[in-house]
Amino acid sequence: MKKLILLITISIFIASCNDGDVIVTTFDFDNESLSNCGEEGGYVLFKINSDTNESISLSLSTNENIYEATEEQVFELNGEGNIVHYRKYSGALAGDYFCNNVPPTSPAVTSEFIAASGDAILNYIITLDDEDRREESFESDLDTDGDGLLDYYDIDDDGDNVLTYNELGSDFIDGITDTPQDSDNDGTYDYLDTDDDNDGILTRNEDLDGNLDPSNDETDEVPNYLNSAVTIETTINEYRVHTYNYNSDISVLLSNIVLIGGDNEVIQQTLSLGTIEAIINAPITVTPPF
Repeated sequence: MKKLILLITISIFIASCNDGDVIVTTFDFDNESLSNCGEEGGYVLFKINSDTNESISLSLSTNENIYEATEEQVFELNGEGNIVHYRKYSGALAGDYFCNNVPPTSPAVTSEFIAASGDAILNYIITLDDEDRREESFESDLDTDGDGLLDYYDIDDDGDNVLTYNELGSDFIDGITDTPQDSDNDGTYDYLDTDDDNDGILTRNEDLDGNLDPSNDETDEVPNYLNSAVTIETTINEYRVHTYNYNSDISVLLSNIVLIGGDNEVIQQTLSLGTIEAIINAPITVTPPF
């Protein structure tokens, strides 16, 4: 068997045949988008070069949801459920070619190399966002109220059941000032202050109707939690429902793959298939334990 070793990036793919013929084909997917199909039990991640009628695809057979992972996953290519295919076709390839249970018979596959060894490495970039208008740099790695949600994806940073967004103040939200609201001038911004009017009653416990929203309990059109003259207390030992946005990007790297086509073999040390952005982009709803 003849071997050709390619390092890091492939732009031209050349395989020598035993009879002396040389097959030359492009192997350039750098400008193509990585796409995906499938679900738990079987996934396909693929690239199509429409200019040259070529594709490269990674098939994974796993019962795990690969899109919901939170850390790197490594899948060993085994030639059965986990495998890489490089193919060249007789004509243009439709975008849904890999998304059919039974691939179309046309266009025909004119050349194929299969990688039955090596690793497929999936990495994830996960972003959690409470969209509260407070920059993550001010909230990173902090859990002010100890509810298990870090401030950068906690919609209520101080756990007083008033949303952070509503405690920053309109001047801050509108960009008039870069200083969040401090209603009682005690040096602690409202969104981090558990007693916003400094009346000795926790903001959370100035929720007279017990609906987990102190902002709609008012006296003289002023919320009680901002009115130091009102000290009626209702014990609330519960956090409100939290919703934050979960976004996950996935990148795929092939490592130490050996592509075999007939009597020809190509060794690829590393090959990046690229990234799919926002493969998950959805709201997460949770009620933190008190």
